[in-house]
Amino acid sequence: MTTFLLEIISPDRKVFSEEVNAVSVPTSQGMIEVLAHHTPLFCSLSPGEIKVISGNKEYFLAVGGGFMEVTARGAAVLVSRAFHADELNESEIKRAEAAAREAIAKGVKGDELAAAQAVLRRSLVELKVLRRKKYRSPTFLPS
Repeated sequence: MTTFLLEIISPDRKVFSEEVNAVSVPTSQGMIEVLAHHTPLFCSLSPGEIKVISGNKEYFLAVGGGFMEVTARGAAVLVSRAFHADELNESEIKRAEAAAREAIAKGVKGDELAAAQAVLRRSLVELKVLRRKKYRSPTFLPS
C-alpha cells in the first residue's frame, strides 16, 4: 500500500511525523480520510479524534481545532493541541469532566458557560481516545 508523509504539529511540538497509509481527521462537515495521492486540499479541523493507519498499526490522538493541508508531498495537520492516547491521564480528565458538568448544572452564563462546555467536549474526546487505547491501540490489522 502506498504511503505519504503525515506531520501533526501543535504550538508546543511536532506530535507526529511518519510515513502513513491513511489519516482520518474531524471537520465541521464530518470525518475526512486522506490516502496517498489525495487531491490537494486545505480545510479547517474541529476538535476531536485523529486516526492514523501506518502499516499494520492504528494510532489515535485527541486534538483541538486547527487546519490541514494536503499536497503532493503529504499532509500537514496544524492543531491547537494534540495528545497521543499514552499521554492522557484518565483521572485528571474525569476530574475536569465532572467540574465542567457541575458548572453547567449550576447554570453559569457567558464566558464561564462557554469555557465549561469546551472543557466538557475536550474531556469526552480524550476519554474516547483513552478507551480506544485500552481496547484497540495499537491494533494489528490483517495484512
